[in-house]
Amino acid sequence: MNVFIHTQGLKLSREDHDHIRSRLRQALARFGGRAMGATLHLSDVNGPKGGVDKDCHLVVELEDTTAVVRDRGDQLRSLVDRALHRAVQTIGRQIGKARDRAVRAPQLGRHHAGRSRRGWQTLDDATGAT
Repeated sequence: MNVFIHTQGLKLSREDHDHIRSRLRQALARFGGRAMGATLHLSDVNGPKGGVDKDCHLVVELEDTTAVVRDRGDQLRSLVDRALHRAVQTIGRQIGKARDRAVRAPQLGRHHAGRSRRGWQTLDDATGAT
């Protein structure tokens, strides 16, 4: 699993870097072998002026889906934690929808003996097969 952290206009302390990397790995571990990796882009929009100026762009990739989250804030760790939380929620929803589609899909093409819901005969009814 690849985890990349890119910064522009700000310097991460070793402690912040390690904290962010461990949080990314911890979040991706939930998805097991499907997790491909994450790329985090952090930038300081206003430079040393301060304020709500840190921008976070997080891309989390799994085998079958990707989540992209953007956020802005003033505290770096809370900004990353919030973006990561949103990305995990998004992926969870996408996986749930895919699972629901997979469960419903086999039932769509089934033919039942007798009349269909609309009163039309199915192909099996017309031929007398059951």
